[in-house]
Amino acid sequence: MNLVILQTLIALHLVFAAVFVGSNIFLDFLLTPSLDVIPPGQAARLGDKLGTQFALLNWITLIGLPVTGGLLLWRLGDLPALRDHRYYMTGYGGALLLMMLIWLSLIVTAAILTFYLRPRVVVKLPYDVTRQQVEAVRADAILYAGWMRRLARYNAVASTLAIIIGGVLRFGGFHL
Repeated sequence: MNLVILQTLIALHLVFAAVFVGSNIFLDFLLTPSLDVIPPGQAARLGDKLGTQFALLNWITLIGLPVTGGLLLWRLGDLPALRDHRYYMTGYGGALLLMMLIWLSLIVTAAILTFYLRPRVVVKLPYDVTRQQVEAVRADAILYAGWMRRLARYNAVASTLAIIIGGVLRFGGFHL
């Protein structure tokens, strides 16, 4: 039974990681460039609908990763070692620390994307808006969308690096 639980936790952890990496690569390298070839109104509507679903999916994976990772460390008996600073001087501890720092950076970028940038890009204007107000909102949205692209690229690259480090962990961590 212990082996089944361990295998299930590993499988869930890998699914969360794969979904996060895959969705970010899809967003950054396939969807975003494709939005440039469809009319702006349709691109905005599609981006709005997919953006909400994408943010929810990302948050589910970003929460699922530390839950399954923590449970894995607990089941393997490594959880108490996280409190010892010498643990992070080992090849395994150093790789795990790097992976956790990448995850933390992904939480920060996800929070910025979801709660700061996205609301500034997806702006609902009232019907009695002036042309100057529309132009100002449009200019701001373009600026914020540029930052969203940069952070999405970071998420794709950083999460791919975390997957590679996970592979290194599978074989004992960094060999110093």
